[in-house]
Amino acid sequence: MIPSGRLWAFANYSRYVHPGAVRIGASSSSSAVDLTAFKNTDGTVAIVALNTGSSADPITYSLSGTGTPNGATVTPRLTNSANNVAAQSPLTVSGGAFTASIPARSLVTYVVGTSGASGGNTVTVTSPGNQSGTTGSPVSLHVHATDSGTGQTLSYGATGLPAGLSIASGTGLISGTPSTAGTSTVTVTATDGTGASGSATFTWTISGSGGGGTCKVTYATQSQWAGGFVAGITIANTGSSPINGWTLKFTFPGDQKITNAWNGTQTQSGENVTITNASYNGTIAPGGNTSLGFQGTWTNSDAVPTAFTVNGTACTT
Repeated sequence: MIPSGRLWAFANYSRYVHPGAVRIGASSSSSAVDLTAFKNTDGTVAIVALNTGSSADPITYSLSGTGTPNGATVTPRLTNSANNVAAQSPLTVSGGAFTASIPARSLVTYVVGTSGASGGNTVTVTSPGNQSGTTGSPVSLHVHATDSGTGQTLSYGATGLPAGLSIASGTGLISGTPSTAGTSTVTVTATDGTGASGSATFTWTISGSGGGGTCKVTYATQSQWAGGFVAGITIANTGSSPINGWTLKFTFPGDQKITNAWNGTQTQSGENVTITNASYNGTIAPGGNTSLGFQGTWTNSDAVPTAFTVNGTACTT
């Protein structure tokens, strides 16, 4: 004898109704729907709904008194002639309830989770990586975040910023002039309108100025058109020792994206740009310089960056 789909559903009861579960009151206004519900010791709720009718039946399930938070995920498990305890699209608890439609001649077990809040949104902050700078030299760093919810406005905050720096709450742009040497552990948090938040942590090392930098960076927009631009950069060694291998870092104040570069290898995360030397121009003698360039796109702003570092040391401009 081969068990029917309905018998398989009852055989799998133990998956969702755990030892020690307490049966809680459950009733339906539909004569075709039978309901039973249990609260498990881990706080989850299992609702078993059997529709013996010949048509689908929409039902709103109230979870009042179960301790289930808004935003909790509900996973339906469907058993009928075509399915055997098959997971269906998840639902979300809102206003202490959720609504679902039980297909005709089907048994559905709804597994209600215990975590919710924050409207179910997930906020992800992208770490910019560990940072460095020099006292007295301005810095600019854009920290980005994304939200799984639509139409959300993010608000940014930061703890542990080096003295002299602050973050713009509306954009995530960290700027200012460091005033004290030392290493700080910085945490940037982004929060949306539902209260959902995410954070990223990184270190920021500020070195003493030592009487001035050993590099000068000149940035020039060589050509510009609607949606595109070409820029050139010159790195000059103003120190008394050669620069053997260089890494240039800066942040675009606009929304530029580099599409290709020459005389260096570039990477970009958001508006934060890193360019390292090519195999043939890594050494810059005292008093010497090297040039590089790139082409890119922009949508709203092609503003010129104003703060640069070479090998972690802030440069004059």
